[in-house]
Amino acid sequence: MNKSLISGLIILSFLLVVSVIAPYLPFVDNSLKDTVMRQKEEGGFELPPFAPSADFPIGSDHNGVDLLSRLLLGTKETLLTILAVVLIRYIIAIPLAMASFYSKFFHRILIIWNRLFSFIPPIFFVILIIGTPFILFSDNRYLWILIVLAMIEVGRVADIFYQGMVEISKRPYVEAGIVAGSSPMTMLKNYYWPPLRPSFIVQFFSDLGRTLFLIGQLGIIEIFLSVEFVSQLSGGYKTLNTSNVWSTYFVDITQHIWSHPWLPITGTLAIGITIFAFSLTSSGLQQYFDKKYKRA
Repeated sequence: MNKSLISGLIILSFLLVVSVIAPYLPFVDNSLKDTVMRQKEEGGFELPPFAPSADFPIGSDHNGVDLLSRLLLGTKETLLTILAVVLIRYIIAIPLAMASFYSKFFHRILIIWNRLFSFIPPIFFVILIIGTPFILFSDNRYLWILIVLAMIEVGRVADIFYQGMVEISKRPYVEAGIVAGSSPMTMLKNYYWPPLRPSFIVQFFSDLGRTLFLIGQLGIIEIFLSVEFVSQLSGGYKTLNTSNVWSTYFVDITQHIWSHPWLPITGTLAIGITIFAFSLTSSGLQQYFDKKYKRA
C-alpha cells in the first residue's frame, strides 16, 4: 500500500475542493470587506489586526479582513499561480533539454543557464529582476513575475532531463534504434520519452512544492504578485497588495510573530501543509513507478 501517494492525493484533493467551493460557503465573506475598527466587549475600541473571535475565527489581517475568508478564497489563486509557473518552466525546459542533447550550442546555453542561476539562492535573482522599473510598474506585472519565477529554474529542470537522456542513451535498445536509422524525433518519441515520463511526473509535483516555497519567500520581502499604486498626500505613491496568495501573510513577519501571531502562523500552516502534500505525492509516485518498472 502506497501510503505516501494516498495521503498526498487526499490532501491535494481537499485543497482542490476548497478552491472550488470556497466562494459558496456561508461563512466566507466573498467581498473581503475591511473593518476599520470594532468595539471591545469590555468597552472601548480596537484597531486591526483583530485576534481570533466569534466574528473572526482565526483572526483578521491588518485591514480588518476576515483571515479565514482570505485563506479559503486565496487557495485557488495560490494553486493556479504555482501551477502556471511550473507549466511555463517545463514548456521551456523540456525542449531545451532535448535540443541540448543533439546540439552543442544549446548544451552550452543550458550549462550557462544552470550555473548562473544555481550559483546563489533563486530568491536573490527574483529580487534583482522583479525590482527593475520595467516589471515593477508594468501593467502586466503578474505575468512578468510568473515568467521570472519560471525562468530562474529552467536550467536546473532542463539539466535533470538532459542527464536522464544521457543515461538512457547508453542502453542497448537505444543503440538498436540508432542502427535502424530512426530520425531524432522518432528516437525522442519512442526511445527517450517513455522512460523519461515517470521522472517528469515525479519532478513536476516536486517542483510545485519548491515553487510554493519560493513564492512564500516573496511575502517576507514584500514583493506582491499584483498591486495598485495609491497616491499619498506627500506626493509619492504607496504600493498596496491586491492579491490573496498565501505569501502575503508573511509581510512584517518579525513584527507580527510577537504581536499578531495568527497572521504568520496561518500562512506557515497553509503553505507548509501544501508543500508537504506535494512532497508526499512526489515521493509516492516515485515509489509507484519504481515498483511498476521493477516488476516489468
